[in-house]
Amino acid sequence: MQRNGLALTAFVLFLLEGTLAKWIIPASWQTDVVVAPHLVLVFILYISIFIGRRQGLFYGLGFGLLHDIVYYGPMIGPYTLTMAASAYLTGLIASRSRGQILTTLFFVVVGNLVFEWMIYGIYRVYQVTHTDVEWVFSRLILPSVLFNLLFSLAVYIPVRRLFDWLHGIKRDATQ
Repeated sequence: MQRNGLALTAFVLFLLEGTLAKWIIPASWQTDVVVAPHLVLVFILYISIFIGRRQGLFYGLGFGLLHDIVYYGPMIGPYTLTMAASAYLTGLIASRSRGQILTTLFFVVVGNLVFEWMIYGIYRVYQVTHTDVEWVFSRLILPSVLFNLLFSLAVYIPVRRLFDWLHGIKRDATQ
């Protein structure tokens, strides 16, 4: 039941990422900056933080490959590698400290930054992109990380309740 619920939720976020996210982000934002919503990545990072790094690794491999096949076409594999690696590293770092919402959001931001920099590095090494590091950071990585941070903040409570429900944990209203 646990894997089916998580996979279904991640797949719904995958569909929303490709359809509704284009309408949510205002067109005026897309002229000066490029905002890339990675809703599935945020959910996979939550899986790594709350359930475990190995599960995050497997979900990162699966949904990264799905991203490579469906959305991004220059080559197969960068999203698979980077989603899996950022999920595993985030889960590894988060396993040492079990924190509250601020710590969790910090880990999500770190995972997003690792993901974005690895994608840029792979595309730069294989000469898919030729843009400057300053432009990429200020106009692509930073806005994308901020948007994903806002999304992760908005879904923190429902995701936490979903993971608690899947594990059979009952929390008090004050926690």
